[in-house]
Amino acid sequence: MIFANRNDSRRFDSVDSDTCKEQTMSKHILVLQGSPTKGGNADMLADAFIEGAEEAGNTVTKLDIADMDIAPFTGYDQPADDMTAVMDAMKAADGIVIATPTYWMQFSAQLKAMMDRLPFDAHDDLAGKESALLVAGASPEEVLAKNVLAYYEMCFGESLGWKIRGSVLAAGVFAPGQVASTPYLDKARELGREF
Repeated sequence: MIFANRNDSRRFDSVDSDTCKEQTMSKHILVLQGSPTKGGNADMLADAFIEGAEEAGNTVTKLDIADMDIAPFTGYDQPADDMTAVMDAMKAADGIVIATPTYWMQFSAQLKAMMDRLPFDAHDDLAGKESALLVAGASPEEVLAKNVLAYYEMCFGESLGWKIRGSVLAAGVFAPGQVASTPYLDKARELGREF
């Protein structure tokens, strides 16, 4: 097997001495799930995305950020906590998906704490990652797009140089599990297949 470079997603298998066959390799996708509610709407969107991504032959790691020990940013002398493992997982992934509920029309506090702890030079290690956003919120879709999606595009698309592959904005869902009776889970699953 020959790789053109470490970022190349193609693998060439020798068919005979004169021909090469190109095959698409699977990606390693990291899902950063920011809801503190297990089985909640954002968690369900994340699981649907994972199902689709795995059906497409990708490997997926899901980190439940709310279960991790990530101290808030208090200056540049940060404690030894789970943020090191999160950053290592982000560096190792081909793609990073963020799943979050919305509180006051923005990311969960757990995800925001993780974002605040990203090093100022994170662009050096994370530029070019493929990414997607999964959002669950009671607000209408245009509010989710104006606030959460626009913020995500600014932070991750513009600042970190991520290639945004899509988003699912599950609007009008409030009670845990309410997203199950909507088409949003199918949309998340399809985004996972296409990622």
